[in-house]
Amino acid sequence: MPTKKNFIVKEKLHIFPMEAPWMYLPIPNDKVPNVRPGGWGSIPVMATVGKTTWRTSLFQMKKGYFFLPIKKQVCKKEDLAIGKEVTARYVLADK
Repeated sequence: MPTKKNFIVKEKLHIFPMEAPWMYLPIPNDKVPNVRPGGWGSIPVMATVGKTTWRTSLFQMKKGYFFLPIKKQVCKKEDLAIGKEVTARYVLADK
């Protein structure tokens, strides 16, 4: 069985300004797995920030950019704040 490629990004944490705002990390195009996106342009991944790992997806933004949503619980547990530089690791999730 082939080893899954690990991706690592270090980006500033952003927020989507909505009624129920949520946070995300922008993902550079060279850090997007080379697979065909599924529903809603998503790519399922297992993500890790600090000591917290969870199943999520990379989602497409306009113009082919992707983002990694960061759960509120992760932000709280890892003491993350908007504008703070965050290191995230992720691999493709099993289907």
